[in-house]
Amino acid sequence: MFRLPLLLLLLLTSCSAKKPEPVPQEPDWTLHSVKLSAYPEALIRIDNPARELSVELPHGSKLGRSTVEIVAASGISTSPKSGEEVDLNNFKAIYLSAQDGQAARFGVTVTVQPSSSTAFSSLTEERYRVKAFPEGDRFTFHFPHGTDLKHLSFAAQTKETLSFSPDIRDLDLSAPRDVTVTAADGKTSRTIRMEALHYPQDTGVRGVYLPSPSHTGSFLSYSEVQRSVELLSTLHFNCLFVCAWAGSRVAWDSEVLLQNSTRTSKEAGNMYRSYTGGSGDALRDIIDVAHSKGIKVILWFEYGFMHGIGGVNTQDPVLAAHPEWIGINSSGKPCNYNDTDYYLNGYDPAVQDFLMDLMKEALTLYPDLDGIQGDDRLPAMPHNAGYDEKTRRRYLAETGREVPSNDNDSHWERWRLDLLNAFAARMHKELKELKPSLVVCFAPNKYPWCRNMLMQDWPGWIADGSVDLLTVQCYVTANYREDVAATLGYVQEKTDKPLFNPAMILKNGDTLLSLDQLAAQLQYNREVGTFGESQFWFDGLKDQGIQELFKLYYNQPLPFPDL
Repeated sequence: MFRLPLLLLLLLTSCSAKKPEPVPQEPDWTLHSVKLSAYPEALIRIDNPARELSVELPHGSKLGRSTVEIVAASGISTSPKSGEEVDLNNFKAIYLSAQDGQAARFGVTVTVQPSSSTAFSSLTEERYRVKAFPEGDRFTFHFPHGTDLKHLSFAAQTKETLSFSPDIRDLDLSAPRDVTVTAADGKTSRTIRMEALHYPQDTGVRGVYLPSPSHTGSFLSYSEVQRSVELLSTLHFNCLFVCAWAGSRVAWDSEVLLQNSTRTSKEAGNMYRSYTGGSGDALRDIIDVAHSKGIKVILWFEYGFMHGIGGVNTQDPVLAAHPEWIGINSSGKPCNYNDTDYYLNGYDPAVQDFLMDLMKEALTLYPDLDGIQGDDRLPAMPHNAGYDEKTRRRYLAETGREVPSNDNDSHWERWRLDLLNAFAARMHKELKELKPSLVVCFAPNKYPWCRNMLMQDWPGWIADGSVDLLTVQCYVTANYREDVAATLGYVQEKTDKPLFNPAMILKNGDTLLSLDQLAAQLQYNREVGTFGESQFWFDGLKDQGIQELFKLYYNQPLPFPDL
């Protein structure tokens, strides 16, 4: 048998064996650079070993679209491609591909640098809604007298994310405190000084207006009177202005109204004729219950010399009995303000006597009344009124002049203003004669608007000594500070007595004054030193948020002042 040599056999066997496959070489996955054309200041970090890319945009940047420029190792393609546009909101990865089909993924994280700003426009105490603006790095807050300063909660008005140490959401400001403000970056900080002061103790009148029952049912039964007055007492109000004359009705059974109207009974002219419970007399019960809580009651003659709203009603019980009482303007038509409020002739002595008789009757029937108030319609008349024959003859007899057709004529205007000023003086004199302690007050509009529109020259009333309390209607919320400051100036020109008590529009129709606006007005009154304030009108106090705010600002009882 033929045998191959062993060496030759080994060589043949070796040559016939399969050669091993070569091991693939790992591609170079290095990302050399990445840039965003729309964000040249972006800080971009590439971590090649971890295959991660972080993009940090400058503070304030908005994530948008940008062309991305990518430089990778030679022979490596990318997705997205260099020069392609990306949406940073969805830029999550860069994919790399080698020519042999291998691939790698770089995770992308896009963030915006946190702010280094410690700026904020103001600080606000959240319950009292007291705001302070910076004076350098000092913030000074003013709170109602008696406020506990140990547990106050503040918030900064800013778009930044700030931290405060100590925590201003529960801060003791019974003594001034230094507070560190740290920016969102956690590195930048500054120190501010926060200080809380008390306003002087309240003085004056805390009043609220009660309109006629056609606007509220809060006093239509004895139980409602008790409940409503209890609310006033709880909130530490000290005065209730009760509507006593509106729509040719009064708040009691009036003989004077019966004799000067076409009504057939005294009860028919009582706006509270549907009142139930108690004594059966709403005004009697309101006075008694209010006095039991230390709250004064002032009758508010809302309609004053006004006949009605929207036009002349010849069937109105008063006008039907006295058609000659309607006021006349320079065109010979019924006088009105703003084509809405139509007036009786307040220059007619008979009309003036009628209003005086109503006021005296109320004081005679309810001798424990605390006050009587004229309104923005008492004494008042539309500026172009006074052209009835009776007033024309009187002007001619007293001045020797014919009534001019121009109602802005200075002599004619001054003569009419003096007639109304004399009525205010008459109110004060004759009502005080019946009850010397009676508060005779007025609630006119702001001056000089009220003089130019409705012939209300209340600085003259003050100069004549006819005013014990002046509750000017500061109802234009946007102008509240300006109107209060101007009114205070006019009052202080005429007297050094604290007469001015601004009326605030707490409820206008169905709209409530916002809590921020209410707090700001209460604060401003204390800042400038008004003689308290009064709210129009009662039903606004039913709101829970408004109640809580008054509990903070009226945190102590306040006796009604001696006037």
